[in-house]
Amino acid sequence: MPDLVPDPIPQDHDGERGRGRPRDPRKDIAIRDAAWEVLADKGYEGLTFEAVAEIAGCSRSTLYRRFASKNELIAAMLYETSREVEPELPEGTPPRAMLLAHVDAFIAYMSGKRGRGIVSLTEAIARSPELQAMTQAHKRNEREYYFIAFRGLVPGLSETHMSFVFDTLVGMILHHTAVEPRDLAREQRIALVDSIIYLLGHPLNAATAT
Repeated sequence: MPDLVPDPIPQDHDGERGRGRPRDPRKDIAIRDAAWEVLADKGYEGLTFEAVAEIAGCSRSTLYRRFASKNELIAAMLYETSREVEPELPEGTPPRAMLLAHVDAFIAYMSGKRGRGIVSLTEAIARSPELQAMTQAHKRNEREYYFIAFRGLVPGLSETHMSFVFDTLVGMILHHTAVEPRDLAREQRIALVDSIIYLLGHPLNAATAT
């Protein structure tokens, strides 16, 4: 995958970095999964360190050592979940195959309670400029992976049009994974990809159907 400028990795607020026992990655995963569960069940307003700590089986001080705020916790959730499902694509992967791999990864990202959590997060964005700025920065980084494939299919596209196509794809996947959850069969995922290729202005033919 081409090198991209990554999201800033959320800062570690463990007081004295490099001293004491190293962080337990299993605890980090438990905190992230618990945060998704709380966000899905109680919404953005109900996402408190106390609620997350109770489900994760840790103390609130454990979370305060890691995150300075709720929004910083959310930034870590988004970033780490994206990296967990990110596909590894060999150099020279055709653009359409790239899109299929990213669609598979996004569907995995939205699986379980994470899809409902994203819906809750989307509803809260309008009420929080800080949250909006943070999620928009994350979105810009993630969509560049799709833009690479878009440009490979139709060179010279404007960023405005690519953003429209990307947002359309996100909306379709969000609907099928979170609003009205269903298991998307392979042919349905292919249909999603081909529909956005059509929106790009690329004439689908035998050559692009490989």
